[in-house]
Amino acid sequence: MKIIRWQNYQPCFDKIIKEVAGKDPDTPFDYSSFLRRCLKNDFLSEQEILGVSSGLIAFLEFLFYKAKGPYSPEFERTAEIIQDLFQSEPDLQNLINLNAADTLANMVLNKRGRLKFLISDRLELEIILSWWKKFGLAEISPAEVFEAVVAKPTIRDRLSGNDPLLIMRLLDVFPDYCDTINPLKIKREDLIERSGSITRPPSERRYHQLLTGCLKNGNNIWTLIRQEEKRILPMQVKRNRFLSYLVKNLHGNRCQICKLTGEVKDGPIEVHHIQPLSLEGKDTADNMLVTCFFHHQMIHDGNIVVQINSGKVVIRYNTKETSIPLNNEESYPQIIQ
Repeated sequence: MKIIRWQNYQPCFDKIIKEVAGKDPDTPFDYSSFLRRCLKNDFLSEQEILGVSSGLIAFLEFLFYKAKGPYSPEFERTAEIIQDLFQSEPDLQNLINLNAADTLANMVLNKRGRLKFLISDRLELEIILSWWKKFGLAEISPAEVFEAVVAKPTIRDRLSGNDPLLIMRLLDVFPDYCDTINPLKIKREDLIERSGSITRPPSERRYHQLLTGCLKNGNNIWTLIRQEEKRILPMQVKRNRFLSYLVKNLHGNRCQICKLTGEVKDGPIEVHHIQPLSLEGKDTADNMLVTCFFHHQMIHDGNIVVQINSGKVVIRYNTKETSIPLNNEESYPQIIQ
């Protein structure tokens, strides 16, 4: 069966979004009538899949495209329209429920699909699954999505061959399945090295696109930091990895302790929470210190003491005490390239 390409009707579909946004929330919106006007000259529009017109499916695909994923500033507004659409079209709900787990698995794998959000880490997966319930769709668990991922023969083959990019992608989204995904316990820095020409792991490529888009729109990095600091994390997610990525970028992905000492250590750059999350510390920029792996380990071994005192970060290392500003907009207003 031939399908309607939503790309051919984007201007008209954008008008529908504006109409929905301006409607009385208590008044049902007649999506079918508006879609008939958009697609009146397309003979494919009335073809149906299990009682759902291809025009309605094309509009849903367009909405998924517009939403992009939870880190996108467009996500929540567009997700509310998707929710309204599903509530108006129960047959559409039934159609999506038929292959829901596989649809979500394809989003995790960044495969081409007719319905596409972007899922780059566990937080995005949890947010999308919570919206899945709001859409009135059958509830799906992370375990079901993971099972749908590894049920794909090509994925099983790539995992058995220790494909570094796939391992990194799945570890970011399913950290609780690390023994299945990475039974050899290959270190992340080794996975990055094995990936060859790819300069960033999959999740960081997504974060980089979001940051670049923000800067192109005339904002600075603090626009995104403030947005992520306000985000309420699901109980299953302890830290916001996108926020950590942004704070690392504030310092040019360089260890703040190395900058003080003049040292240059090899290995991954990490974020240390000064007041530990396990002791009610906040997952916010001003509670983070950017470190290399070497100095991060020294902090946890007690050889470097890091505390917040009088609005500054106090670092005691090699019998010396140094203080640096907290990570805030006044101290670090711009991204460091």
